[in-house]
Amino acid sequence: MPNRLATSLSPYLRQHQENPVDWYEWGAEAFELASRLDRPVFLSVGYSSCHWCHVMAHESFEDSEVAQVLNQRFVSIKLDREERPDVDDAYMTAVQVATGRGGWPMTCFLTPQKQPFFAGTYFPKEDRGPYPGFLTLLLSIDHAWKTQRAELVSSAASLADHLASALSGSNLAPVELSPALFEASVQHAHEEFDHENGGMGTAPKFPPHTALAFLEAFSASPFGPQSYREMAREMVLTTLESMAKGGIHDHVAGGFHRYSTDERWLLPHFEKMLYDNAQLLGAYSRAARRWPDDPRTRGFRSVATRLVEWLETEMTGPEGLFYSALDADSEGEEGRHVVWSCAEIRSLLGDRAEAFLTAYQAREAGNYLDEATRKLTGHNVLHLAEWTEEFAPELAQLHAARKRRPQPLTDDKAIASWNGMMIAALVDFGDLERAEACAQTWHQAISELGYVPRHLTRGQASGLGFLDDVAHLADGFFALATTTQKPEWRARAEDLTARMIDLFEDPAGGFFFTSTQHETLFGRTKPPTDGACPCPNGVALRCLRLQGETDRYRRGLAAFSGWMARFPGATESLLLEAMIDLSDR
Repeated sequence: MPNRLATSLSPYLRQHQENPVDWYEWGAEAFELASRLDRPVFLSVGYSSCHWCHVMAHESFEDSEVAQVLNQRFVSIKLDREERPDVDDAYMTAVQVATGRGGWPMTCFLTPQKQPFFAGTYFPKEDRGPYPGFLTLLLSIDHAWKTQRAELVSSAASLADHLASALSGSNLAPVELSPALFEASVQHAHEEFDHENGGMGTAPKFPPHTALAFLEAFSASPFGPQSYREMAREMVLTTLESMAKGGIHDHVAGGFHRYSTDERWLLPHFEKMLYDNAQLLGAYSRAARRWPDDPRTRGFRSVATRLVEWLETEMTGPEGLFYSALDADSEGEEGRHVVWSCAEIRSLLGDRAEAFLTAYQAREAGNYLDEATRKLTGHNVLHLAEWTEEFAPELAQLHAARKRRPQPLTDDKAIASWNGMMIAALVDFGDLERAEACAQTWHQAISELGYVPRHLTRGQASGLGFLDDVAHLADGFFALATTTQKPEWRARAEDLTARMIDLFEDPAGGFFFTSTQHETLFGRTKPPTDGACPCPNGVALRCLRLQGETDRYRRGLAAFSGWMARFPGATESLLLEAMIDLSDR
């Protein structure tokens, strides 16, 4: 019998509706029950396309023995990190404090007052050598809750105080914004840069979205010596070319996987996220336009076009909204719907198979390693040594065959911030019709609701939008206004920016991530750094600049200037705005 997650709008939560665990969603009901029953709260956080979230679900949450312990001794909450990034951020900070690392699935145990006293990530069901399994962990925590309550509560209170301090951020002294900051960021990127394969650092390797955007803009700026501008251009082009040829790029269907497990962009984790593809669509579109005569960009427009085709066929809902993600797994196996054996390719391509196998570097033994055993699986991730568009018909044949395979889950949440990113990227690409269709649906929903929701799913709104949601939608509307010259998009962008100021502004400069209407956990954060997505404050400041709110804009830049000076490799979104401001003066 389905549990109470069956009615959730989150596909991730609905994945757990048949679990024997008596799951609750995040909310007062669960914590009031925990207080009444005098039980600790088990909080499990993940997202729909997370491979290891699926593994822990299969091993533990579908297991009757584990479920019995959870149901009798805990109150269990399942949370989608994409729905509640504020809750995820708070408790992920606890995980990082406790373990020195982070990741999903997130495993936390809380008091009924929401204070964490134990935090970790993935646990197998059974013990593995010296490492406790999840069942052992549950029994140990239950025993400690009953016999060492005072120590646990004291530890939880201390950790909560630490979280409140960590989440509020340190107030770094402001510095003068000058071209030296931009040169320092370029130098930092160059020191981290993989000159052979592109990207930053070694494996695992993620697309360096905000670094690419900053370096591309710096390359055309008046700042720094010419050698630095050329250095910036080389880093952008080398990275984009390497990713386009690599296995992180889905050569068959278009678009990009989340990240590469190796330094060469060959072996990806196979989930596809809307936010990655929005940022890469913008990056490839701008690079093709800025450097049309560079031979490395010859395939960039094709990469962008195929990405938009994938967006249309696999990621667009009936009202023009864009879905959040495609799962990494199908048939219970990561990447099964993406990889190919040489025999499969020969059976599909016939006489063209050998040339295709050579070009896309497939091997009889496979090139795809099982992540757990590190053994070859006999399957291949397609990737190119040299860019070619010779095999478009063969790729179309493989695509048709792939559609006949069992497909991965689509997370059909249309998240406001990620849709705003894609609207702006489509404007960069030149697909105004698709961008306007999405933007119009968001405008209509906001007008009817009276607020910006976190996401729209199956015709229903869910949650209050966070700073990134309002800022990215406003940014997308500004992009439409600039390109289409339609006054209604300007008015709508200005309305969203005014809402952002009213609900999120810190009078000292910049914006809080949560509004005055959101739940407060351990304080309101004011994010200064980039992650997989741009720093929300960088996007918010861009909206202020486009709105003409010069005083607020420069007050925000000053508030984050110390962060830019201290962490030039983590504040590229803010540095980009500072560079634009100085060049305009």
